[in-house]
This record gives sequence, structure tokens and C-alpha cells, in this order.
Amino acid sequence: MTINKTISFSGDGLPNSPQILADNIQNLPDISSIKPDSYSIGGIVDELELKFSKIFNKEKSIFLPTGTLANHLAIRELSGINSKVIVPEQSHIYQDSGDTLQSLSGINLIPSGLNSPCYELNELEEIIFKNNISRVPKKIGCIVIESPVRRQKGKVIPYEQMKLITDFAKSNNIKTHLDGARIYMMSAATKVSIHKYSSLFDTVYCSLWKYFGAPWGAILSGPKKIIEGMQHTRRMFGGSIPNSSLNAAIILNGINNFEDKMNNAYDQGIILFKMLNDSEKYKIYFNDNHSNVFQMHVDNEDNYNKIKSNLINNNIYLPDLNRETYGIINSKNLVDIRINISLLNQPIEEIYNHFMNASS
Repeated sequence: MTINKTISFSGDGLPNSPQILADNIQNLPDISSIKPDSYSIGGIVDELELKFSKIFNKEKSIFLPTGTLANHLAIRELSGINSKVIVPEQSHIYQDSGDTLQSLSGINLIPSGLNSPCYELNELEEIIFKNNISRVPKKIGCIVIESPVRRQKGKVIPYEQMKLITDFAKSNNIKTHLDGARIYMMSAATKVSIHKYSSLFDTVYCSLWKYFGAPWGAILSGPKKIIEGMQHTRRMFGGSIPNSSLNAAIILNGINNFEDKMNNAYDQGIILFKMLNDSEKYKIYFNDNHSNVFQMHVDNEDNYNKIKSNLINNNIYLPDLNRETYGIINSKNLVDIRINISLLNQPIEEIYNHFMNASS
């Protein structure tokens, strides 16, 4: 595999492997100048946190090992003594976190928007109305939105819907949190700036390992009064990694011009998919409110595997058929393909020609 020519349609970032991680370490400008941290405090970790506070225009940020912990600590702090939290029924928090908030922090998640990317405003109003007139009323501590929603083929919650929900929350004195693990993908697709999205919410989480070439990492940003002192809670949950400096350095190196790269890759990907559709040899579906996730029609398994094998000869990698994601298996006639910055590793015309030749 020639790394600098590799294109992968399977993930949100560049392909990840021990070899690529080793290359990312070697590509750091000056390893000897990296300022060490102590249990994820100080040194270059401070630089990383400051960088993302500026990106999200928030007062303070904290570096965490996983998105599961980032979401947990945000909701825990925002809610305080108000232990009811409204979350999308299809969210990672509700479906894929092992009841962590319920088990470890005594927070009662109220799922809304069954089988949909998000709930509607009228659903929120009904939940809060019923809660207020219950025999033992308990205030809603926090309202959560996830976008894009991986369990819904990466669908984006429209900005206008987000604003309606967050404005409603503010008018009811309820805090809000954005699970924006893939916020860079969302911004590239919608052309709404990252800052504009983050400004709607009290706190925002973004994944760092998915696209910046690091093996792990998440960032949580928000008001100083929420984030300050959270390093103690992080330690309590076992999330204060003894030495995070090298990982932070890889992320800071990977984020250079990343937003521009992602926007460029996304626009190039759209051009490529339209070219492939026009060829009538391929059919790629453009769903409403999509992010970087698209679906390609598959005539039959043998033909797809032939195309997949032929493309590998040109360092282009399609996902396996019937690959399971979050327990969901695609239809046998569809395969998810994703745009990421690896698309910049070869000219679009060259990629198109490889697809044409692979189907011959």
C-alpha cells in the first residue's frame, strides 16, 4: 500500500494502522521540542485545549481519551442536580454507551425522536409539559443533539432545526450539548461554519482521533464554569492518561489546514460522484441532509468484488459488502461510501478513470 496515494471510502479520515501511526510520529516537525504533560495536564496538552477553545469560540476546553467520556462529563456537569436529560433515540449516547450515564452518574435519559435523526420541537414541548405536571416533577437538566447521526447514515440535523431547539432550551433555562464528533464533516457538507454551530450550544464535543492521525482523543469545549475543575472528574473516571503529549502533538500537526482540506475533499467528492452517475456505470444516491456518507448501488456481489479488487491495484479501497456498523447491516444492494481527505491523494480525473477501468 502506497500511503500518500491511498484513497479509502470507508472512514471519516485517512486510513489508520500501526504503520501510519508510526509515520505520523516521524512526520512531527520537532519531537524534541514537545512540552510534556503530567496526567493530561500542562505542556502541549494546554496548547491543544487552547487551540480548540478558539476553534469553537468557547472559554475553556479539556482533552479526553474518548467521546463516550466527553459526552458523559458534559451532560453530568450541565445537568447538575437535575437528573433528567433529553437525548435523540438514535444517538450514540443512548444506543452505544452501555447505559454509562444511568449507571455511573444516576442520570435518567429520556429518548425522543424514535427511529429519526432527531426529535422535533413539539416533541420536546410535550415531554417538558408532562414532566412539569407530573406528581413528582423534576427539572430537565440538559437537552442533547447529535449531528451528524451515524446510525442514520450520517444525516445532518438542519441548522434551522438546531436553532429552534436551542432557542427553546434557552427560553426554558435548560442547558444544551452538541455531540459533534463529526462536526468537520457536517460543516463541509452544509457550508455552515464550525463556529456558527458551536455558538448554539453550551458545550460541544468533537472527536480527534477520527481524522487527525492520532490513536485516541476527544475534546470538550464550553464555559469556564463548566470545564474548569473537570480534570478531577476525568481522573475519577480513569480518563487522565499519564502521558498525552505525543498524542496531542500528532493532533495539533494533523489539524493544520484540516478544515480547508475537508471542504476541498468534500467538494471534489461531490464532483466525482456526479461524474460516476453520469457515466451510468455507477449509481450513487444523494440523500437529504447527508454529510460525508453516501450509498452506492450494487448490482451483484461478484461484480462489486471485482471492481473492489481492481481498484486496490490503484490504491483505492472500497468498503466490504454487508459490513456491520453499530449493529446495522446495509441492504445487500447498497454499500456506504464516505468522503474524507484521502480523496485529495489523487486527482479526481485520475480516480474517475480508475473507476471506469475497474468496471470494464
